Amino acid sequence: MKTDKHSNDGPLEARSVIGFYHVDLQYKDQKALSNVHFSVDNGEFLCLTGPSGAGKSSILRLIAMDAFPTKGEVMVRGMLASKMNRRRIPQLRREIGFVFQDFRLLADRSVEDNIAFAQLVVGVPRAAIMKNVMRVLTQVGLYGKRQRKPHELSGGEQQRIAIARAMVNSPKILLADEPTGNLDPVTAQEIIDLLFRINDGGTCVVFSTHDHQIVKTFGQRVIVIQDGRIASDVKRRVPVDRTASLADQMYRGTDAATAVDNIPATARQETVHA
Repeated sequence: MKTDKHSNDGPLEARSVIGFYHVDLQYKDQKALSNVHFSVDNGEFLCLTGPSGAGKSSILRLIAMDAFPTKGEVMVRGMLASKMNRRRIPQLRREIGFVFQDFRLLADRSVEDNIAFAQLVVGVPRAAIMKNVMRVLTQVGLYGKRQRKPHELSGGEQQRIAIARAMVNSPKILLADEPTGNLDPVTAQEIIDLLFRINDGGTCVVFSTHDHQIVKTFGQRVIVIQDGRIASDVKRRVPVDRTASLADQMYRGTDAATAVDNIPATARQETVHA
């Protein structure tokens, strides 16, 4: 019998690009995650939500193999954390793009050079670098600002550059950790729209946010994290309405329970309790 891809029992499906199998994560003075189990299919758009400190960033760190489970197993692109040779981690990370709330751009370099740097560190031939840089700058709509420095750009433009940098190596997975946290509703929606377009191109997107309006409006599949555990795993039956506007709605953070409550009951396909 085929195993439900979101079930918390049984093996993870072979088509999963990310799999957590009953994972605990213990830091020196704190248990960050407890019995976390879920899988993400190739090309899926997943929203992780929950209050600050719930464990969202810890999940992203485990996906990037910047941390390793204390118990259980993590699988990313067919690579198992328990069997990962540390020398192979750079190979894995070439298949993962990272976007952060605070942009993390190099202040003394141009937009073009910020993106090119992501290619240089993985050894892309110089002849190919500028072609790739131009491709992603065009994708995020900022080709005309390629010679600007980050401080000459708006917050939304800086985040789009950060996304371009994350995508320049054509990753299979994009991890976005609170990428709209410092942005106004209109700009946040531009970033969400851009992430959807990237997802439409086949990239698996894992998007972390504590903002309940983003979850309510754009959450196709939402995993709620509370106190290091999966409180619920919800998937809508119908596609997200991408014409909806954040600017027309109340825009504020809230706790994880409210985040799930604000998803219409008719949209719930399933709920899994860890």
